[in-house]
Amino acid sequence: MSDAEQHHLDELHEQVAYLESALAAISRGGVDAVVVGEQDDAKLYTLTSADRPYRVIVENMGEGAITVSEGGVILYANPRIAELLGVEREAMVGRDVISYVAAEQQPALAGLLSDTGAETRRAELTLTRVDATTMSFQVAVSDLDLEGVTVRCLVLTDLAMQKRYEQQLADAATVTERQRMAREVNDTIVQGLVTAEMALDLADLARAREAIVSTSAHAREWIGELADGRMEPGSAVRSEPARTKPVNP
Repeated sequence: MSDAEQHHLDELHEQVAYLESALAAISRGGVDAVVVGEQDDAKLYTLTSADRPYRVIVENMGEGAITVSEGGVILYANPRIAELLGVEREAMVGRDVISYVAAEQQPALAGLLSDTGAETRRAELTLTRVDATTMSFQVAVSDLDLEGVTVRCLVLTDLAMQKRYEQQLADAATVTERQRMAREVNDTIVQGLVTAEMALDLADLARAREAIVSTSAHAREWIGELADGRMEPGSAVRSEPARTKPVNP
């Protein structure tokens, strides 16, 4: 073989090796696009699959997600569920999902994983963490047909987080209501005092006293509500008039 033939053969070997490495990268998902053609007439072909955005969402969402076979073997677990359970998600793959559920609730999980014909099945389940503590989840199960093979998708919502959020909403509503009541108390007192001052300016002592007594009664009632019943009965009631002498006009 001549030197020129050997050189040509070496070039062919290099091209084959390059193509093999490119195909290997594509098969591993390490290539997002391929440029075909010369520089002046190059075309870009993307290799990103259509379901990539959905996979990104599942990988980063706040709920746990598990995909299992019809027999309950874990095929996939997203980072969130692994974090909640305190395990490496790679260690979850291949295990029976029922092993993470409290014994008394395993029949409920089996019911969720059975084909009942319902599009989505839901139940509240308790899962066991790696440190033996437990967490409550709202579990929603849906079936997915992948070219004739049925897999079940589980979405797990941390109920503790949900309950904290609901409590925050309830606390915010309570604060808003208390603020509204406080404004009403303030407005009532101001209006009562203005009425009393106007009555005093007109030397109408009876009207002034009536306005003050009415304002005081309403204020005590609402202050008691704002205090959530923590005020002792009668603690906001005077045992005698504030003045023992009439007010001079």
